[in-house]
Amino acid sequence: MTWCSPPALRQAIVLRTAMLSLMAWSAFARPAFAERPAPDVAAGRAEYVRSCARCHGVEGAGDGIDAKRFYPRPRDFRLGIYKFRSTASGTAPTDEDLFRTVTHGLPGSNMPDWPHLDESIRWHLVEYLKSLAPIFQEAPAEPMAVAADPGKPHADLAKGRALYEKLGCAACHGPTGRANGSSAGGLVDDWGMPIRPANLAQGWNYRGGSDAESVMRRFLSGIDGAGMPSYAGTISPEDAWHLAYYVVSLQEPPRWNRIARATRVRGELPKAIDHPAWHQAERTDVRLRSVVTTAGEWAKAPTVTQVAFQVLYDEETLAIKLAWDDPTENTQGPADALAVVFKPAGLAGDVVTLQAWPHEGSSALDLWHWSAATKRAGETLSPNFDVITAGGQAAGIERSSAARYADGRWQVVLQRPLASPDLEGGAVLNPDELPTLAFAIWDGSHASERAVSPWIDVALRPLKPVQHAQE
Repeated sequence: MTWCSPPALRQAIVLRTAMLSLMAWSAFARPAFAERPAPDVAAGRAEYVRSCARCHGVEGAGDGIDAKRFYPRPRDFRLGIYKFRSTASGTAPTDEDLFRTVTHGLPGSNMPDWPHLDESIRWHLVEYLKSLAPIFQEAPAEPMAVAADPGKPHADLAKGRALYEKLGCAACHGPTGRANGSSAGGLVDDWGMPIRPANLAQGWNYRGGSDAESVMRRFLSGIDGAGMPSYAGTISPEDAWHLAYYVVSLQEPPRWNRIARATRVRGELPKAIDHPAWHQAERTDVRLRSVVTTAGEWAKAPTVTQVAFQVLYDEETLAIKLAWDDPTENTQGPADALAVVFKPAGLAGDVVTLQAWPHEGSSALDLWHWSAATKRAGETLSPNFDVITAGGQAAGIERSSAARYADGRWQVVLQRPLASPDLEGGAVLNPDELPTLAFAIWDGSHASERAVSPWIDVALRPLKPVQHAQE
């Protein structure tokens, strides 16, 4: 056995740590495909036609048969404008940038991930995409210089916040990142399509990645075609990290639950937004999708993309608190509005997604609704949403409500009886079952449209563990 003096031991440990770090970096830095195949544009086109043309069009013009019902619209590859790159603004993305997007997709858009495709096929797709635009020859990839990551413990959030204010980020993204800045409305991209600045609180919806490194690269590269400028040369690579970590600090981690769990209250159910009883209630976040026009076309940039809700109940009554980000408060004319949707008692069969309701001959649903125009809530059975969008007094049976709008966010508290005896045919919420609900939300700025959720089960009693048969 060889014994080391303390200094020698420390030197050996440092050397070993450095070697391990180098090995780990080398493994990370290697291309995902160690032996990249020879370019095969024909194979890439064949896979493109099979997997990509439905959205991006047969010739890559962004005009596929599904293009009009998507937000954002599929990329026109012929223009060579790529939003998410590791390269300087106005230059082509690297091959690795394209490969990464094909492999992992773009969260928050309809661009899916394709990891199930063989890696060689994905590389052939990259070669085919490059053949569609001259930018890859005229303005080849120019990788950006980035500074070393200081790490979260050493990030200066105060400096990041000061940069956020100095650079005018709040003008689009809002003071706390909720996409409610004074310049957020009326934006269009380079193709003339309406766009919205990112809601920085919704990290799950960042298309180019929500980690600090991805955010930092967005500041330095910009997002070509989408109005997000490059700040390379305006801030130092070191300061870009502080700004990135500040933006990451604005993110609110979502709580996606397959089943929303309600909490039983042993006292009076809360009617106020800030009642401490809401601290007991589990929060469930739900993604929303905008309804397209009757022609199957997306018309405006969606503004409401998520709703969070909590449920409290006692022996007779259910209370629900909802919160959603809306960049503008609309209380006059077309107003912001909400509907909690139930399936009425005795309704036979299933009800399709709210994206397809109402339709000709569709069943009436139980609409528990609230409007910012009246600051009142009601509940009624209706075959459509006219009772909400028409404005006026709350239709049907009036329900208890409280609401508040602050810094780009609505919060609403509603109450209704579990059995709703005052509404004939209304939904009966049986604690021994799993009541099902869904949401529809209107931003008054888009009066003819709405954002809707899928159907969600709510557990009003603790769920029993599944009993597995003994082998």
